[in-house]
Amino acid sequence: MTKDRATLDGATAESCRISHHVHLIEFRQIVRDAEIAYVISPVVRRHRLTEEETKKFLLELRIPRAANVARITDRLVVSCSQKASSELAAQS
Repeated sequence: MTKDRATLDGATAESCRISHHVHLIEFRQIVRDAEIAYVISPVVRRHRLTEEETKKFLLELRIPRAANVARITDRLVVSCSQKASSELAAQS
């Protein structure tokens, strides 16, 4: 193997490690956002907060990635409401 080829392989391996690390950080952020959304969803549902209202309150609380957490929470609340509605309709 030539010196240039070894340098290229080393650079590629380092790039892969960095890329993997970045993806891991992003994955952890998404999981954290989903965990926060899951925890606050009963409050959001009870007070019938919109996605925008949820985002506003999360920003006031200085929650990182508030818009993403609000979006996930809104999806959780909407999907749970739709599921409950369809279950009630099935019982009728």
